[in-house]
Amino acid sequence: MKSSVILIPSYEPDELLVNTIKELTEADFPILLVNDGSGKEFDRIFNEVKDKVAYFSYETNKGKGFAMKYGYKKLLEVYPEAKFVITADGDGQHTTKDIIRVHEELENTNELVFGVRNFDKDVPAKSKAGNNFSKANRSLLTKTYIQDDQCGLRGFPVRYIPELIKIKGNRYEYEMNEITIFQMKQYPMVALPIETVYLDSNSRSHFRPFKDTMRIQGRILLNSFISLFSLALFITAFMFLYPRGWLTLHDVKFNTNLLLSLNLCALGSFLIYYILMSIFYPTKVPFRRLWKELLFLAIRMYATATTCMIFIYWLNLPYQVIMPIAAVGSCAFNILFAWALRKLFKTI
Repeated sequence: MKSSVILIPSYEPDELLVNTIKELTEADFPILLVNDGSGKEFDRIFNEVKDKVAYFSYETNKGKGFAMKYGYKKLLEVYPEAKFVITADGDGQHTTKDIIRVHEELENTNELVFGVRNFDKDVPAKSKAGNNFSKANRSLLTKTYIQDDQCGLRGFPVRYIPELIKIKGNRYEYEMNEITIFQMKQYPMVALPIETVYLDSNSRSHFRPFKDTMRIQGRILLNSFISLFSLALFITAFMFLYPRGWLTLHDVKFNTNLLLSLNLCALGSFLIYYILMSIFYPTKVPFRRLWKELLFLAIRMYATATTCMIFIYWLNLPYQVIMPIAAVGSCAFNILFAWALRKLFKTI
């Protein structure tokens, strides 16, 4: 029997679950199946596979994230000798061939493995749009790019299970919290290309496009509070320091007060930002995070300084009006450079 346990959270399944478990059993995988409150009308499906898996259930639907954390806890009890856990869907979207590849990658690296799909073709428009928006939003937060952050096929060494259980979220946002927190902490990851499967344009999915997307992205935006807080400190400090002219160097043709004020405020807000990030998202490789954050600091300073000089010196607008515009310009530059330099931030 293989060293990876397949964890399948299941809600209102069809015959595809039976086929998935049959193939995984033939591939010699131990399986832990969680019935996420599907209701008695689905007992027929679960009864077909109960004797082939470690089966657990509860009466009320509580969400995919809850089912996964429930499964992690049970896995430690049922399979104490397991080395890895692979999360997979039971609706046919993850092929047995790709699950085997995730297992082999876990054996080779003993690190986190995330399946990534190719969205170039044969993908429903709403799925492609949602995934692109999600990875852009998360990449800007974590400064780490990965091609697909919503694939449910993932592999974890069991040493991560205590941390996986503590991650917040009981529904679809849980999986986004997983990858966001692990990237924020700079954990080593492997992004493994897998087959992209959408059966009947993904009609079997229980994902609610608007409500669940807002739930997922809302959690990311909440995690962005530290970044927004540091930006607010930067703007407030600049609006206090700049008009006093304390940093003006006399006998210099250009007004150095602007540039020196921007630099001091940017460095001060960055220091606070980096300290808070280190407290809430500790990492084993602080210098890798530091150079990425310093790069974005330089981008923010350049964007803000450029915007201020254009509007203050060319259009003669008051700085109280300029700073909100400069903040927007700074965010726009961050997004532009996050996209342009995304290859630098790849997980692998």
